[in-house]
Amino acid sequence: MRPLIYLTLLGVCCLYAFVRGGTPERWGAAALIAAVAMTAFAPTFGAYRFQHIEWGVLAIDAALMVVIVAIALRAQRFWPMWMAAILLDTVITHLLKFSAELVPWSYGIMSASWSYPVPIILAIGTWRHHMRKQRYGDDPAWSR
Repeated sequence: MRPLIYLTLLGVCCLYAFVRGGTPERWGAAALIAAVAMTAFAPTFGAYRFQHIEWGVLAIDAALMVVIVAIALRAQRFWPMWMAAILLDTVITHLLKFSAELVPWSYGIMSASWSYPVPIILAIGTWRHHMRKQRYGDDPAWSR
């Protein structure tokens, strides 16, 4: 049930970004969709998930963070910085598994819970872009 809720949230927010957003929002939405699609095919090491560091998911999360940081460095938007901060928390969550005390269910919950705010931040950023465009007639996408 929870994956269906997340995929619905992701789909609605990304569709909104593609319809109402500028180039940074569309790139962010495309990056999120690509990351979720690749995560479905990430290999699991061991008999059960989250027993050890999920190296495939870590690589995908780190790559998504790099893409969002690149967008944040160039875009005239504030939302990529918030999204990059949350993605940094996600990467740090993976690295916390180096500690022997982190139990698998805690690792799994922490990894999944950081995923929910990301599409919401994208939708809020898209809404703010749309409002600025309506108010001022233009909203530059990239820094000069």
